[in-house]
Amino acid sequence: MQAEQFIELAQQQTGLTEFDSDSFREPLNELLAGINERAERESILGRLNNEIVGALANRLRVTDYLKQHPEIEDSPIEAPIIVMGMPRTGTTMMSYLLDCEEQFRSLLNWEAVDSVPPPTSETLRTDPRCVAKKAMQEQIFAHLPFAVPHWEWADGPTECIFVHAQDFKALSWESRAVSDRYAEYLLHCDMSSAYEYQKKVMRVLQSQAPGRWALKMPSHSLHFEWAVKAFPDAKFIWTHRNPYKALASLGNTISTAHHSTLGAVDVDFINRVYPKQISEHVNRPMRLRESLPGDQVLDIYCNEMIADPIDNMRRIYAWLGMTLSDSVETAMLAWRAGDNERQSARPKYSLEDFGWTESTIEPFFAEYLERYPKARDA
Repeated sequence: MQAEQFIELAQQQTGLTEFDSDSFREPLNELLAGINERAERESILGRLNNEIVGALANRLRVTDYLKQHPEIEDSPIEAPIIVMGMPRTGTTMMSYLLDCEEQFRSLLNWEAVDSVPPPTSETLRTDPRCVAKKAMQEQIFAHLPFAVPHWEWADGPTECIFVHAQDFKALSWESRAVSDRYAEYLLHCDMSSAYEYQKKVMRVLQSQAPGRWALKMPSHSLHFEWAVKAFPDAKFIWTHRNPYKALASLGNTISTAHHSTLGAVDVDFINRVYPKQISEHVNRPMRLRESLPGDQVLDIYCNEMIADPIDNMRRIYAWLGMTLSDSVETAMLAWRAGDNERQSARPKYSLEDFGWTESTIEPFFAEYLERYPKARDA
């Protein structure tokens, strides 16, 4: 299938024809070209077809909503809190703990892909679309034959990646397209249009449910240059972990994605693509950070966060000029206690599963481990 076919399907589904821009066309064409190079292209497209149409449909609805409500087009997005870092470094835990704070506004899983009409503050987690999606998820989760390394509920915080996916510049596509061409494209493309579109979605969503945004996406660090330009007053929480552990965990996560579209794991693809990709998650912010105000980025280490989450959250609140209340602390501890079962069910993994050893991939992380030696023990 070609891009125009997906566009026509989205237009038919929504009854809308006008997009805010054509910025998604080049990356969508790159994604499809990469898929078409694989022998499994029919299986991949069969699994991704509805998601591609859905991403375009949501963009059409967002565009129409902004056209109908021009007063929110330039509404301010003030000092968002952005969690970033290598994948598999505790960013999910961080986002859920921040979600316990009523003053913060998380991007929820369901609304990221079904943004119009936007929910109100009172219906963020009770909107019929949210309830229906969670019910469907519960049915799927109950019949999964294995423990998944990452799972998001409809009414919980999600990654900005699912908004970037509507500009087709997102690792969520790359993890399942299994395309060297598209993976390389994402490492070098200009991400400014994805962030501009993200701000449009955020303005739609905050129009009825305001609050200080607390956002999460590991690849904000991969795209750090564009994240800083899009949100110049943002406060960035950078999560750190031993990169060898993070890489092995990412390989395991990507394996699950491969099963969903290929029916098998392309170990060779994982072996050659991900050391470079994950290392850029640390190399890019490490180098740009020197030009930013010293208090714009806060380092949090995964092992310390797991050992004492409340102590680290108090540190984050102090950095933000806030005080962690007793009620929010109680909510955080309750969430953490409930998360223990998820953590214990995670599958085991190792570097060797994907043909890596510490000595062969050490060059990718040498500068990072020299600059952040604490990460080796995290």
